[in-house]
Amino acid sequence: MKKFTIIIIGFFLISLLNPQTFKAMQPVQYNKQTNVSIVNSTSGSIITEGTFQLVNLDTNAVSYLPTKTTINFKKLTSGISAQFSSSTINSTKGFKLEELDSLPKMVVFGQQTALRKGATSSYEVIKQFNAGEAAPYIGIFTNSSGEVWYNVSSTNGNGWVPGNNVTFQEAINNTLNLGKVNNGRSYRGSYKVTSNGGNLQIVNYLDLENYLKGVVPNEMPASWPKEALKAQAIAARSYAANSMTLSDTASSQVYRGYSSEDSRTNAAIQETNGLVVRYNGKVIQTFFFSTSGGRTANVGDVWNSNQSSYPYLSSVDDPYEKSVYSNWTVDFSPEQVLTQFGFNPSTTSLLDMSLSKPGQNGEVRGVTVQTTDGSKTINGNESVIRKLFPLPSSSVYNMLYSNWFDMKLTKQVNTFSVQTTSGIVTLEGMDGQSVQTSSGITAISADEVNVQTPTGIQAYPTINGITNITLNGKGWGHRIGMSQYGAKGYAEQGWTAEQIITHYFQGTTVSK
Repeated sequence: MKKFTIIIIGFFLISLLNPQTFKAMQPVQYNKQTNVSIVNSTSGSIITEGTFQLVNLDTNAVSYLPTKTTINFKKLTSGISAQFSSSTINSTKGFKLEELDSLPKMVVFGQQTALRKGATSSYEVIKQFNAGEAAPYIGIFTNSSGEVWYNVSSTNGNGWVPGNNVTFQEAINNTLNLGKVNNGRSYRGSYKVTSNGGNLQIVNYLDLENYLKGVVPNEMPASWPKEALKAQAIAARSYAANSMTLSDTASSQVYRGYSSEDSRTNAAIQETNGLVVRYNGKVIQTFFFSTSGGRTANVGDVWNSNQSSYPYLSSVDDPYEKSVYSNWTVDFSPEQVLTQFGFNPSTTSLLDMSLSKPGQNGEVRGVTVQTTDGSKTINGNESVIRKLFPLPSSSVYNMLYSNWFDMKLTKQVNTFSVQTTSGIVTLEGMDGQSVQTSSGITAISADEVNVQTPTGIQAYPTINGITNITLNGKGWGHRIGMSQYGAKGYAEQGWTAEQIITHYFQGTTVSK
C-alpha cells in the first residue's frame, strides 16, 4: 500500500509540471511586410541575435534556436541545406528564419535528444531534437531512479528530456531581434532562403517602417536638412509600397539594414510615419535620383513610357540644386566608342558621330557612328545610351552620368600635296580623284593609294578620322521624379517635405 502511494504522488508531480496553459511563441507579424533580396549566391550564413525559429518549408517542422546561433545555408542540386551546431537539415523548398515575439527560459540541446511523454527513457518518443536546437523550459523533476528530467514545450506538444543533454538559456524578452548576414551587415526582421536558379536567395522581410530605416541614410546623407530627409522617407515609402520584392541596390533602393541606421533619418521616418504620395487617390511609384542638372526629365523622354499615363512624372525646374554632377565633361577615345558599337578598333576608323535628341530638354535617345566599315545607329532609353559610354567607376555604376549631353568631335585631317597640270595643290583625300596611270586616266575609289616617290612606292592613308569625343552633360541618374540634391536645395530655402514632393511629382498629394 505504501508503494502504491509513492507511484500516485510521482504521477501527480509529472502532471503538475506538464501544464497545458503554456503559451506557444509566435512569429512576429508585419503590418506592411516588405521583402528585400540581400544575398544571391551558392551559399550564405546568418548569425541570430535574439529570438528566432527555423522552419523547414517542406514539412513545416520548427526548430527553436538559441541566440548567437550560426546557420550556414548551401545550395544543393535540388534544394537548400541548413547547418547549425552539428546538425544539418535539407529542404527542397527552403527555409524561413522567423523572429519570435518573446523567448522564455530555454534548454539547449548539445546532442540529438528524444522528447518523451514521461520522465524516464521507457516513455514513448514525441519527437527528436537536433543538436543546437532549443526548447522552452517548463519545469524540472527527479524521477525514482534519481535522474533529473526537464519538462519542455515543442510544436508537437509538451514532454520530457534528460537533464544531462541540455544547458540553460535565460529568458529574452523585449529585445531587438537581429540577424548578421555573411555580407557583413545586420538586419531587422525575418528571412526566407530559397533556390534561385543555381544559387540560393536570402530575402529579408520586415515591417515597411523598419525597412525604411535601412534605406533613407543610404539614399541621402543623414546630415542633410530634416525636410529633405522627410521628403526622401516619403518617396522611399511610396516606392516600396509599389514593389513586390526589392533588391538592396540602386536598381530599386539602396538598403543596408540595421547596420546603417542613423538617429536623424530614423526621426524623419517616424515624423512621416505612413505618409505616401498619391495621384487621384492611388499610391504612385516615386522615382528619385541624385542630380537633375537644373531640370528634371519627362518620363517619356528617357524611358519607353507613355507620357500621358504618367502625368506626375513630368519635367520641372530645379533651380536650387548644387551638385558636382550638375555639369560635367567626359572624354572618350574613338577606340572606346568603336568597341561599344561592335566594331574592331584595330581595323576600323571612326569617321563621324551624331546624336538624336528628341527630348524636351535635349535628352539623347540615339547615337549614330560612321566608320570605314559602315554606319550604325543605336537607339534606346537613358540606360541604353549611358551604357554606350562606360565610365571606369563602380561608384557611378560604370556608365555615363545621364543621357542629357552634347557632343564635340576632334578630327584629324590628313593632307598632302600633288602635282597637277595647273601646279601643286593640297588634297585631304584621294577618293574620287582622277590620276594618270600607265594605262590611262583612272578614277580612284579609295582613300588609300600606292604612290611612286623618289624613294619607292609608298602607301598613303588619307582617312580623316575622329581622334577624340568630348561629352558635355548635366545631371546624374535617370532624372525622373525627385532630385535628391534639388530636395536639399529646396529644404535650405525653407520648403517643407510635402512642398518638395508635390513639386517634383506634379498633381499629387501626400497622405496616409
